[in-house]
Amino acid sequence: MRLYLDEDLASKELIARLTTSNHEVVPTLRGAPDQEVWAEAQSRRAAVVTRNAPDFVNLAHETPHHHGLLLVYLDNDPARDMTIAEIALAIDRVSGLASRGLDDQILVLNSFRTP
Repeated sequence: MRLYLDEDLASKELIARLTTSNHEVVPTLRGAPDQEVWAEAQSRRAAVVTRNAPDFVNLAHETPHHHGLLLVYLDNDPARDMTIAEIALAIDRVSGLASRGLDDQILVLNSFRTP
């Protein structure tokens, strides 16, 4: 899958895990407004992965055709928040289920974590 990691998730560790799993991670714009980030991801035909759900859900709903949005929600409890490893594994699971890509889909990665 081609992925655009919003800067809130664009850690070296997550990028390394995703590229090891054969995902393509496109370069992240640092400090750019959400609209610019969204437009960049769409121009690169990449699904956005973010913790900033409200802003990006609105952008996805305003876009007639988009390349996917993967959301990570925080539980506000470090013991329950998804780790980088869990996020990478959830993306792998989504990739296995989305053989035709993520076009026009909004998915919550928390739903794909191991019980």
